[in-house]
Order: sequence, then structure tokens, then C-alpha cells
Amino acid sequence: MKEIGLFCGTFNPIHLGHLLIAECARDQFALSKVLFVTSLLPPHRSGGLLPGRDRHLMVQAAVDSNEHFEASDLELNRPGPSYTVDTVKQVIAQYGDVRVNLIIGGDNMPFLKEWHRAEELVSLCRLIVVPRLRYVGEASPPDLKSGVIKTINQMQADSSEDYGLKNAHIAVVDFPGIAISASTIRKRVAAGKSVLYMVPPEVDRIIGEKKFFHKNDPAEQMKVETK
Repeated sequence: MKEIGLFCGTFNPIHLGHLLIAECARDQFALSKVLFVTSLLPPHRSGGLLPGRDRHLMVQAAVDSNEHFEASDLELNRPGPSYTVDTVKQVIAQYGDVRVNLIIGGDNMPFLKEWHRAEELVSLCRLIVVPRLRYVGEASPPDLKSGVIKTINQMQADSSEDYGLKNAHIAVVDFPGIAISASTIRKRVAAGKSVLYMVPPEVDRIIGEKKFFHKNDPAEQMKVETK
């Protein structure tokens, strides 16, 4: 049985942190490939996104040089909100005898039980959890449960019941975290600052050529996608 990584996100824009997470997960868990799935309209987001095809263009450019990475537009081709459980089922149907490894940020874990058909979701895949990073200048961010940031070892000791889920298979990816966020990148671009090496050169070129996130093009910054 092949192991496939599934990394779903808005990627608004994709950056080096995303790529590093995916590569560390691929290496640690012997994933045959990692699918980067660009979300169309996540249920928890209502605006502030570039159109899906624009974000997907940057994802394609970012992963093209890695033979183990693949940009997927399956959620862009599916109408309505992007429910992860539907994406996992679609990947299983497409690839057959595989185990899906859903790459998910640690800060999402306390809320996973509230996701659409959460119990079905965790029955279909292994959860590869990315420990949450503390960003420079951030004041006392909450962790998964207790109000302090957990170490990798602490997260590994957690069980699915700690998150209100039954029988979830949870593993933690060990990676040399870098504190890069898409929101910081957007702010820097809007302020006319460089984001090269926060994003791959190919993505930096696309952002510059198409004026994505630029302050003088607010329509691109705040465009809301519809069904």
C-alpha cells in the first residue's frame, strides 16, 4: 500500500514553510508523493483570497521542481465549500490502494472535532500534525489545549481522545520550523518589501508580474470567490 500525503490549504500564497513541512513529512513517513490541494472556498474563510486559479498557479510553480510533489486542483473543480473529508474520499477513489496522510497544523487540532463529518474523516486517513510555531512578536499564543506551546514530544504523547475524537491515528512531523506566514508575506508585498526566499523565486516572480497582493491593486487583495 502506498502512502500519499495530502496538504490542503488556501496557499495565499504558498511559501517555503509549506514546502519544508511537506518535504519533512514525505521523508519521515516515506510518502510516495505529497498532493498540494488548493482550496476553493474553505468553510471558515469568506474573503481576502486571490481567485483559486491564481493561487493554484503559484502552487504549481512552487512544486514543479520536486518529483515527489504534485499540485492538485480537485477542490477547484468541485463546487461549493471545500470539505476535507470529501477530498480524502476523492483521493482514495482516484489512487486506489493507498493510505492518505492528512498534513494538518497543530493549531487546528482542538477544532478538528467540529469539522464536517470529523469522525468519518479521521477514520479514512492518518493525521500528520505540524507543531505550531511561535512567531516573532507574537504575545503568548495558545497551544492545542493548555495555553502553552507544546513540544513535539508532548504532542506525540497526546491521544485522539485528547481532541474529542475516537480512533484517530495521529503522528507528529519533526521539522526545523521557520516562522513564515502567508499574512506576513501579503503585508510585505503591500508595503513594497521583498519576499524573495520567503517564497520560491518562481512564486516571487509571479507575484511581481501579476501584482498579486500589491497595495495599488486592492481588488486583487480582497477579491471574494463565489461558487
